[in-house]
Amino acid sequence: MKLTPFGETVRTLRMRYEVSMKSMAEALGISSSYMSGIEYGEKTLADKYADAAVLFFRGHATPEELQRLKAAAAQSKDVVSVSKLEPDARRLVAAFARRLQDGAQPSKEMNEWLESKYPEENDK
Repeated sequence: MKLTPFGETVRTLRMRYEVSMKSMAEALGISSSYMSGIEYGEKTLADKYADAAVLFFRGHATPEELQRLKAAAAQSKDVVSVSKLEPDARRLVAAFARRLQDGAQPSKEMNEWLESKYPEENDK
C-alpha cells in the first residue's frame, strides 16, 4: 500500500527529527495503528489531526516544511478511499486514475456511462 501525501510528509518529518510514530500518535491523542491508517489513507484525515500534526512539528520543522505538511494534508483529503472496494474494483479505479494522470482522457463511452449514472455531477 502506498502512503498518502500527508503520510509521506509526516513520515519524512518524523524520520528527520527522530520522532517515533507512537510518540506522535500519543501527542495527537490517537493510537499508533490509527496514525498508520491516516498515513496510508485507510482512515480519514480529519482537520483536527492535520492541524495537530502541524502544531506537533512547529517547534522542530522549518516554515517551509510546515507549509509542505499543510499542502500534503489538503492534497490527502482529495484522495478517494478504495479500502472497502473489492480487489477488482480497486484495480479499475487505479487504472482509471493512472490513465488520467498520464494525460489520457476517458473514452466517449466512459463519459456517457458516467453521465448516465451520475447526472448530478455534471451540474457542478
